[in-house]
Amino acid sequence: GREPADGHGVEAFGNQCFCALRLKNGNTLISTGNGHAVIEVTPAGQVVWSLHQNELPGIQLEWVTSLQVLANGNILINNCHAGPKNPQLIEVDREKRVVWSLHDFTRFGDSLTNSQLLQASGKPTTDSLR
Repeated sequence: GREPADGHGVEAFGNQCFCALRLKNGNTLISTGNGHAVIEVTPAGQVVWSLHQNELPGIQLEWVTSLQVLANGNILINNCHAGPKNPQLIEVDREKRVVWSLHDFTRFGDSLTNSQLLQASGKPTTDSLR
């Protein structure tokens, strides 16, 4: 492993949980904050799926914060403190392919820590962004 380091961007490493979502299959999807990853673990603690910092072509995961599982099984990931070269929101499928991303550093900078897709009525949605 890596030694802990303070901060929120690429230089940081330490905390291992920002968000945890219980999935329908009983597993838990976890954003690891400064662990720069998303992991799915079984109730027994076995990691059965993961997406790490440099697995997405051209995208570096930094402070991985909120998550949302969409109706099609895709995952919406918040990528905070990622700097001007990386998107703040990323939708990935379970094959780790980027389906959609929001990259607007001018408007959001490193400040977009949480998100939730909503319908026009204001109710949470699980629809895909594409």
